[in-house]
Amino acid sequence: MINKVRSQQQGVALLAAIILMLAITLIMTNIFYRHQIDVSQATASLHTDQALLIALSGEGWARELLEEDSRNPQTNQSDHYGEIWAQAMPLLPVEGGTLTGCISDLQSRINLNSFSSYTAGKLQTELNQYDNMGLAKAWIILLNLLEIPATPARAATIIDWLDTDATLINSSGAEQPDYEAFQPPRVVANDRMSDASELADVMGYRVQEVQLLLPWIATLPLPPRASMPININTASEELLFALGGNYSAQFIEVIAQGRPFSDLNQLHSQLDTYLGFVNPSSTSVKGTTAGQIWNADLLTVSSEFFQLYLEVAIGEARIEVTSILHRRPGTQPDVIARTMVMVPTALPESKKLSEVEKLFTKNDNQNQQSDEESNIVQPACLMMGI
Repeated sequence: MINKVRSQQQGVALLAAIILMLAITLIMTNIFYRHQIDVSQATASLHTDQALLIALSGEGWARELLEEDSRNPQTNQSDHYGEIWAQAMPLLPVEGGTLTGCISDLQSRINLNSFSSYTAGKLQTELNQYDNMGLAKAWIILLNLLEIPATPARAATIIDWLDTDATLINSSGAEQPDYEAFQPPRVVANDRMSDASELADVMGYRVQEVQLLLPWIATLPLPPRASMPININTASEELLFALGGNYSAQFIEVIAQGRPFSDLNQLHSQLDTYLGFVNPSSTSVKGTTAGQIWNADLLTVSSEFFQLYLEVAIGEARIEVTSILHRRPGTQPDVIARTMVMVPTALPESKKLSEVEKLFTKNDNQNQQSDEESNIVQPACLMMGI
């Protein structure tokens, strides 16, 4: 009987010990698991901070590069994609990860805020005169080229969105009473746009159309009633076609053969000869000249506004940074806008490479790329919407 009691007591003690060990194991497992989570979060936070610092360093590099270009007497007269600033940054190894990026010229696009320079008279004259080329006419041609419904109203509604008055620019315009019919009603900005996506709020524009237009538009700060000329050295073929107006084919051919141009007079001279506006033998003017059709308010050969795109990967942390840089002559560019996007850390092992990474990883065994291959970089940078 005593042995039976002792046996039961031993069984209970053993069971208690097992339960205790199980409880301790569960507690230790939970502590270890929480510790691992804390370590993982701390590591991710550290990697994120490192990525941010590296991105800011990359931004500083880009600003110095653009400043050097502005101060160099051999390069400061014009800006084009053959210059050093336009060559994409190689996939650089940094401590614990990689850095890459590129700079694009925002003056290769139409600045929507330039429409604020229009008055009713200026718009009417431009649209009615055959040899009067301006932003509104180029905009309508670009829309038509992209198979987006193109009418004079497309320019008028943008002008009314930007101007500070409540008066219609013409019968095709739209002011606050027209927007109150929307559900929900919209409020006219009567100010410059801060983002290209704002175009979708303007009367007559759909989101799908704006998405299609993004590679060709920008919204850069300008003084009231000012316009930003487009850099012909960096403008795309589509935009050049639009800027050519009634001479689109000839305009593109002259620019394709002649750029980069060091000044606008060089372009005007070549266009005058090619289009027969000036008699080459006597230099006599036959009528309208290229300088009258494409003036300095519309075209330029140099740029003030640039966009920097950077990708930084440290461990599992990945950051995409887009900065808008404004460069005044002979000075380091100011950062007027910066956007940082944190890419989710839980990436698949076989994740797809970004467009910029593809450009630099397809020939890992080659130390140098040909000029033709390196020129692929800039269009890719532009098409990424950055």
